[in-house]
Order: sequence, then C-alpha cells, then structure tokens
Amino acid sequence: MSNKLIVARDGMNIEDAVKLLVNNKITGLPVVDSHGKMIGILSEYDIIAKVGVEKTLDAASFKNSITYTKIVESVQEDTTLQEILDRFISLKCRRLPVLDGGQRLVGIISRRDVMKVLYYRAKVT
Repeated sequence: MSNKLIVARDGMNIEDAVKLLVNNKITGLPVVDSHGKMIGILSEYDIIAKVGVEKTLDAASFKNSITYTKIVESVQEDTTLQEILDRFISLKCRRLPVLDGGQRLVGIISRRDVMKVLYYRAKVT
C-alpha cells in the first residue's frame, strides 16, 4: 500500500488534474474533501470523457472543474490479502483506495503492490 498520497480535490480544474496525473506517472487520483474523506476517484477515462464531450480543446476548457466517479470501491485498513485479491479479480480495477474507520483515505493499494507481495512470498518459500 502506498500512503504517500497524491489526491484531487472537489472543484479542481482539468488542467491541474492532468498535470498531477502526467507528472506523477499515475492513471487515477482519489478525490477527497477538506477533511480527507474520500468522495470519489478521478481516472484518465473521466478526463478523456469530459474533454471529448465538450469537443473543444482550447485553453479555457481546461479550466473547467473535473468530473469524477462518485461511487468508489474501496477496502478498509484491516482487509485481508485474499479479500483484496478477490476484489481485484471481480472488479478488474487497477487500484483500491484504503479507508480508515471514519472513511478517511489512508492509502491506495495497486495491482503492483499486490504483485510485490506475491513476489516476496514466492521468493521466501
């Protein structure tokens, strides 16, 4: 799990979101409110869909607010590895936000993180 989080905020504009994604070489961002509570997730697809619908690629269109997915699959801090594997298989997602008991974002677990655990376990046995 990564707990060094790069996040989007509700109301962020498209330009700033694209910069975060590209500069950090990531494909999605959790969206949090001012209290750190997870309220959605922004993916590259969300941005492409928003820009594509507007059919204009002028500088002004990138100042529009992001549109993000508000229903987000997530896991809790104490979710087992097997449950995480099951979620990745059933959802076919790239990442799962990790929330604490107050639904605040505390980390992100990616498929790459899972691969590292599997690699380590295979190496040990």
